[in-house]
This record gives sequence, structure tokens and C-alpha cells, in this order.
Amino acid sequence: MSARAGFTLTELVIGITILGILAWIAYPKISAKDEIKLDAAARRLASDFRYAQSRAIGTRVVHGLIFEPALSRYTVFAPTVGSPVTDPADRAHTLQVDYTRKVEFKGVAIASASFGTTRGVTFDYYGVPRDSGGTDLTATGRVILSYQGLADTVDVTPGTGKVVVR
Repeated sequence: MSARAGFTLTELVIGITILGILAWIAYPKISAKDEIKLDAAARRLASDFRYAQSRAIGTRVVHGLIFEPALSRYTVFAPTVGSPVTDPADRAHTLQVDYTRKVEFKGVAIASASFGTTRGVTFDYYGVPRDSGGTDLTATGRVILSYQGLADTVDVTPGTGKVVVR
């Protein structure tokens, strides 16, 4: 008898079936990548809102965020728009998030940013949100982020400044 190298038809069918099952299990994780990127961008924005608010309370200096939707970026500033704050994670740079350049957020866009009649929000030393013109917010301030047909909303509540990601 001679030994033959190779696989039987049964072994091939079982191998292909196992590969198909593994691909079926992995597919949802791959397709969720877009949603994860958008969610990470929204959570980073919410974190920066909270950072500006806490710095305003802690230092008793107005802090805020100004948005440039056409460029898909925003800057955290204090006390005026022309003076961006230092990034606490990287002291060599200012705290500006540019969704077109940051690798982890590449492709995320700022669909809109509205705080009253302005595109920015400030927090006074009590943490109360105002539009960038200094008027108290009377309606929820909202930033809408989009990526690959998906959208996330980050809201700033008038009066309290509570930040919510939806």
C-alpha cells in the first residue's frame, strides 16, 4: 500500500465550515469599528467640555470651546477665543482637536455646533454654560458628529452645564 498525501472531501468540508463560522462570528466586530470610532470622538468631546467646565470652576477664569465645523475641529480656550489652553496630556501643544488629523478620529466630521446664536460655549466660574457671546444658554447646546453615515450628539444642558452623549 502506498501512502497518499492530501485531504479527504469530508476534511475539506469540515475545514471550510469552521472557517465560515469563524468569519460569521468576526463580522459584527469588524462592522462595529465605525461606530466605535464615532463613539470615541463623542466621548473625547464630552471630556473636553467637562475639562473646560472644571477648569473654569477651579481657576475662576472663563473657559470654553469654539467650533469650526467646516474644518472639523475645535479648540479649548481661556479666557478668550484667541488664547487656547495647553493640552494637559501634551504640554507642548494647545488643546485643539482636529478630526481630519488625529489618527484615532480620522474621518469624523462636525456636522453642526450650536449654542444659542454662536458656534462656541463658555463656562463661568460657577460652571454655568453661556454662548461664546456671554449670554446664558436658554436651550440645550448641541454638537453633532458624523462618520460613515452614523451620527452622535453631545448636548450641554442650560443652567447646570451637564454634558450628555447621545
